[in-house]
Amino acid sequence: MREEIIKLLDQYRLKEALSQMTGYATHTSDWQLKNELEALQTSYDLMLQYTSKGMKDPNKVEIYHKMLRTAYELADRIHIAVQATKDYGAYYDTMRTFVQMPPHSYAELQMQLEAYTEDMATAPLIYTTEAKRDEEMDAMRKDHETAVDELFEKTWVSVRWSEPEFAEAQALFNSLLIQANDLSIMVSAVTLSLLQIFDIRKFIFLLNAYTHQDAMLNQRAIVGIALTCYYYEKRILQYPEAVSRMNELNENAEFIKDLHNIQIQLLQSSRETRKIDKKMREEIIPEMMKNPQLNMEGVDEDTEDHNPEWEEWIDRSGITDKLRELGELQMSGADVYMSTFSQLKQFPFFRKISHWFYPFDPQYRDIAKLSPGNDEQKISLLNILMNSDVFCNSDKYSFCFTMLQMPESQRYLMQQQLNGQHEASEELKERLKEMSQSKVRAEYVSRQYIHDLYRFFKLWSRRHEMHDIFEDTLDLWNKKILSQALLHKDYINKLADYLFTHNDLTEAGMLYDKSIDLYNRKNAELWQKAGFIYQKIGSYEKAIDYYLQSDLLAPDNAWNNRHLAQCYRKEGNYPKALEYYNKVEQAQPESLNLALQIGQCLMALERYDEALAYFFKVEYLDKKPQNARRAIGWCSFITGNYQQAKKYYDLLMSEPKPIMEDWMNAGHVYYILNETEKSIEYYRKAQELCGSHDEFVRLYQIDKKDLIKQGANETDLFILPDELI
Repeated sequence: MREEIIKLLDQYRLKEALSQMTGYATHTSDWQLKNELEALQTSYDLMLQYTSKGMKDPNKVEIYHKMLRTAYELADRIHIAVQATKDYGAYYDTMRTFVQMPPHSYAELQMQLEAYTEDMATAPLIYTTEAKRDEEMDAMRKDHETAVDELFEKTWVSVRWSEPEFAEAQALFNSLLIQANDLSIMVSAVTLSLLQIFDIRKFIFLLNAYTHQDAMLNQRAIVGIALTCYYYEKRILQYPEAVSRMNELNENAEFIKDLHNIQIQLLQSSRETRKIDKKMREEIIPEMMKNPQLNMEGVDEDTEDHNPEWEEWIDRSGITDKLRELGELQMSGADVYMSTFSQLKQFPFFRKISHWFYPFDPQYRDIAKLSPGNDEQKISLLNILMNSDVFCNSDKYSFCFTMLQMPESQRYLMQQQLNGQHEASEELKERLKEMSQSKVRAEYVSRQYIHDLYRFFKLWSRRHEMHDIFEDTLDLWNKKILSQALLHKDYINKLADYLFTHNDLTEAGMLYDKSIDLYNRKNAELWQKAGFIYQKIGSYEKAIDYYLQSDLLAPDNAWNNRHLAQCYRKEGNYPKALEYYNKVEQAQPESLNLALQIGQCLMALERYDEALAYFFKVEYLDKKPQNARRAIGWCSFITGNYQQAKKYYDLLMSEPKPIMEDWMNAGHVYYILNETEKSIEYYRKAQELCGSHDEFVRLYQIDKKDLIKQGANETDLFILPDELI
């Protein structure tokens, strides 16, 4: 019901929305909500009456949008009130718990969290014995984690902050005495709450949080901002303050850079993680365990891909070095550890929703058991994890909990190994130093956080109670409120290139088009890339237009000319195709693949003698000349040189695995040579490869015209297929 109401409000159909809300409100006993709804309905009825009578009101626009905002808020509150009476998911369970036992206020939680920081700092000075100190610090950690969890849950299930609540929450966040880890958990709670129900004050809170100097906080905030804009753009546009703040950010260079990184990382998680998991299981790991044997079969023109001049932004290293490929995936920000750590999320720690958003902290009560005392050797493992930008936070916790299950002797041995008791220790120390320096970089922080988000939505035990954002397209650039930043001249091509390299061709094409229109009409390479996309999706006429534009800007580019020729050929314009193939030939006279393409074009133009010259050249020079022999066989057949055709089809028949066309065409040759039994034998082989008699007949009939030209009896062409049944 709520979705239908929101849809009506998005379409500015306020009267219909209010009518449905009235019906929906009958399912709740909250009389305050009903009274507010009735008051709004009365006010809007009056506005309708005044408008129908032609009465003018200079404040009408402002009043209308205020009504619209109120309607959205009431729709949310009614929905929550209704669902709270019948839904027993984690969200509503927590909400009902807080109704029975109200949580602390933000001001009270602020005092608790501030006290923890001070108490932990003074504990070593107060307690004289190590045992007493450890006991008291453990109790402090326990109380602190309880407060943090309450802060998260209180924020998560709060439907709408009042102004005083917002002020208290902001004061808590601005406290200089609260750890950044605690504040980051609060930011995540605000984001998760917004994904449940929109609240303009929480959105403003995220906008404020983005101004924080700590990367851990501002990067979590911008992820929340991006997701809120993605799901609630129309809602946000109703609030002038929010629109003004977003307009300011869209002109901020740092925000534009951060948002671009966030967009790429969200796309990597939503669209690529499962592919990478599959690739790791089925390709990378198996390939690392054996020597690859590359297929060197002849290359058809349609397998030709990217312009080699684009190599600065696209890597085609292939599958010959899987270790390098894995490293490159990791360096690009791909989530290569999801499959590994997904099995390690069954620990009790992950039952509580807030823990999925904990930054890794060696002071967490259970984790602290791994580092008793101040012995550097004993804390080396935690140092490695703390400084690692490879693993996200939840994976670090998973690793530590796994360590805690090991026998102490085995755990100690691993710690020693990680501490550098091997030949690579110095290299490892240097790497840790680099990690420590990179930790403050925004893209690493946001990457880890988005990986944590992905694990939460995919692995949390109660994940089915929530909408999985990573099942959505997450194309933030299509949201007006974010498009100015994401389509910035410095980043639009990078985003388009990313989509292109990950085979999201339609979206990439749209962005290349927009980039050309807005900034780059004289960029020949962009016209090429856009043209290539249209070629790949089968829009050959449009691809030709783009390639021709590129040719005007950068004439006689061999790659461009070749693809123009391919598109003209696909369109059936063989004279134009041949024109551009000949231009390419001048630049690449030794290309055997090109010679095949020219020969095929000449064959389509029935210039068989010229075509044969190219095919014979390929046959002589190519180590695997099967494609050339097929072409020679067919040209020979069409020109009446049946003995030469027979010779070449016999050569093809001697190959280990002749293709269906080979059997079919050889059958044609033997039929014309009046060796009917042989031809039927070959037709039978072709039919087997077709998969069905109907498919064979369909393909057989395609050649009917050519067979009749060679003297075939038309009646025979109907009879012979029946011999195969």
